[in-house]
Amino acid sequence: MSGSRKHRLAWLAGVLSLATVLSVGIVAVSNADPGPKTGALHGQMLAIHHVPCNSAIGLCSVFQAKGVIKGSGIVYIDTQPNADGYSKAHTVITTKKGTLTCHEQAVFDIVGADHPFVDLCLIDGGTGAYQGATGYIQEVGTFDFASDLGQLDYYGMLVLAT
Repeated sequence: MSGSRKHRLAWLAGVLSLATVLSVGIVAVSNADPGPKTGALHGQMLAIHHVPCNSAIGLCSVFQAKGVIKGSGIVYIDTQPNADGYSKAHTVITTKKGTLTCHEQAVFDIVGADHPFVDLCLIDGGTGAYQGATGYIQEVGTFDFASDLGQLDYYGMLVLAT
């Protein structure tokens, strides 16, 4: 066998070996468990206003969520803002994919006219696509208690269980 032919056969064997390793690697990766799906959250919650409900204080806030999370929401207010502006609540957002739930603490400026606030809602699951979900929703907005109307921007991270 000539040197040139041996060189081509060795090169071909190397290419075939590399192709075999790559194809096994691709099959192994495609069959691997993808793990949790994580996604950034951003959007708005609009037309926030109070309604009577079955919460700890008999009052809830309802809203429409736009952006990554789209749907209608209800905030069950557990405590009204105290003298320092702190309150606690839990939220349910109903979307086409299921319900997303979280529990939260908010801080309101109870002196300012438009009552700016910040809120951290820790995601604790839900139904449908949100079953077993974790993550957080940071909310920054205003709520005018005189007109009973507010809005906010939200940012956060959603980790789906599957």
